[in-house]
Amino acid sequence: MAVMLTSSAAMAQEKRKSFDEFRKEILNGYSDFRKTILDHYADFLNGEWHEYESLNGERRDKTPKPSRVPSVEPSTPAPSQPVLPQPTVPDHGKHTQEPKNPSPLPESSAKPAPAVARQGEETFEFYGLPMTLPQVDFNISYMLSSPSDYASQWKALDKAGTAKRLTPAVKKLVEKTGLNDYLTYELIKAYIDAKFPQADASSRLSAIHYLLANMGYDARIAMSGNSTPLLLLPFKQTIYARNYLIINGDKYYVFAPEGFDYNRLGREGIRTCTLPKDAEKGNRFDLVLGELKIPFSPKSFNFEYGPLKLTGEVNENLMPILYHYPQMPIGDYAVSSPDPRLRHHLVEQVKSQIGSMDGDEGVETLLNFMHNVFEYATDDEFHGFEKPYFLEETLYYPKNDCEDRAIFYTYFLWYALGKEAQLISFPGHEAATVKLDKPVDGTSYNFSGKTFFISDPTFIGSHTGMVMPMYKMEKPKVDYTFSKSANND
Repeated sequence: MAVMLTSSAAMAQEKRKSFDEFRKEILNGYSDFRKTILDHYADFLNGEWHEYESLNGERRDKTPKPSRVPSVEPSTPAPSQPVLPQPTVPDHGKHTQEPKNPSPLPESSAKPAPAVARQGEETFEFYGLPMTLPQVDFNISYMLSSPSDYASQWKALDKAGTAKRLTPAVKKLVEKTGLNDYLTYELIKAYIDAKFPQADASSRLSAIHYLLANMGYDARIAMSGNSTPLLLLPFKQTIYARNYLIINGDKYYVFAPEGFDYNRLGREGIRTCTLPKDAEKGNRFDLVLGELKIPFSPKSFNFEYGPLKLTGEVNENLMPILYHYPQMPIGDYAVSSPDPRLRHHLVEQVKSQIGSMDGDEGVETLLNFMHNVFEYATDDEFHGFEKPYFLEETLYYPKNDCEDRAIFYTYFLWYALGKEAQLISFPGHEAATVKLDKPVDGTSYNFSGKTFFISDPTFIGSHTGMVMPMYKMEKPKVDYTFSKSANND
């Protein structure tokens, strides 16, 4: 009996020592991501799940936009207006220069041809585009309903070597197509949904979580109060109009199965497994878009007013990808460039037509162009939800509103005319300002020792220096600065 007790005590002590050493390693923040989290993730999934309160998504601006496009009244006197208060500068995206060497124009195709899977490959669709990955055989459960189920599926995927065989190919495909972090998540989701169409959302989200975590992302699997599966993803940017929760001071946005009513989360709460607080958990997701190297399906555009004419073809295959893109800060739309080839083409057109105009004449020419070539409609009226455009979308859709015009206008002020410019916001309105060669009699503000004049592409009939009457004394917020010396970090 004494020998047995001694043996049992020794075994318990050894197990305790082993656990304490493991815990100490994690809390010391080992740099080896796999050793601190991935190799033991199934244990965390099978451990304590903590409940968090879901917070409603933030709104970028609660003030309604004008339902009709604002215009200068015929009786409006010449601008003699006050200096606006010093603007505030929020956190926003990084400034980038116009790409010097855009990729060659891809072959035109009205509709991407279906991919034919060769032996050892499997195909799936990503926003209607054919994608191919190596054939990797693995299975997932039909349905998961408890923490132990999620832990078991993780172990099964690990035992099959799924991540080791699949993630290098996913990374290669991501690099080939130019997908950013968010679209990498969307790609993996499309792959899992196509491979396991009969499986419950719980099993599919669990598999997506497994692959994202093994690719180095801080993705979390979670359940609502009634066990609806959820993914929790942290981002470098704010996502507006999406529920989120706070874990150890970090914001995680909620991604639920299609058709889920997010209003339920306020009543049900969210549970997710507890990970060591100080361990390296992986990377946050970046929403900024670089060049998307996808098949080209052309749609022609032609905008002309005065001496300026913009013509070309926009890639229709971009539009489904961008249509439901998460709503992010305006500065991140300005810094994104999904089609640098097209942008380079347009910049050269503007330069050749009005770039040689004297002084600030080109600014007024571009402003008049903006006032006369686009039709105005609010996002709610045209799309049914808030939808800021990437520059490419402004060339595609027949109607746009203030932030779309401001993003488009300031881009060419800087890249084509070389004029420092800012995207600014008032309550319910996005506008633009520009640093002129010669000051005008109009509304301006001082920013970092420079004077910027209001130049509003939505205030129809206005000149640079004219501000909408309701904003004469408002303090604007700078959303983005186009300038070599600007600090947009």
